[in-house]
Amino acid sequence: MSARRLQLGSCTVNVHTHELRHHFLSIRQSVVAQDTQIGIRLMKSDILKDVQVSQSCCFLRHLLRFYVERVFGSPSASHMLQQRSTGVLANAFLSIKKDLRQCHDQMHCQCGEQSRLKMEAILASFDKLEPQAAAVKAVGELGAVLEWLESFHTSRDAPLEAMHG
Repeated sequence: MSARRLQLGSCTVNVHTHELRHHFLSIRQSVVAQDTQIGIRLMKSDILKDVQVSQSCCFLRHLLRFYVERVFGSPSASHMLQQRSTGVLANAFLSIKKDLRQCHDQMHCQCGEQSRLKMEAILASFDKLEPQAAAVKAVGELGAVLEWLESFHTSRDAPLEAMHG
């Protein structure tokens, strides 16, 4: 499957959303089975839905850094999750992060108070949990992150094709 062009504010990145979803689904069942913190959500519905389009690039950059450094990079995540799929996800996130950094360097990524506050809310919920439970919770909620990412493709598909066709 080819990469999809995602329009995040003024930044365009290519993301293999199908591949990300495939690797997430391969670990989802085991992660959900390990999640004992049923009543807690890191990605509360309003956090992802209400990100302003102009700040989506910046918010995604913060979110990917969180997953790469705090979730996939944690010792508790590496021994309990299937390493191949989480490794593929982490590498894909690093690649997207690199593209976002270029946008940021070219001043195409707007960072505002909203992005910072939303990320702080996620981190506060994450830090309340034990490290292993927090990593399990974050990986289990990747489906919501992927749905949010995919929304930048489907709702903006036609204009992108017209611009780049």
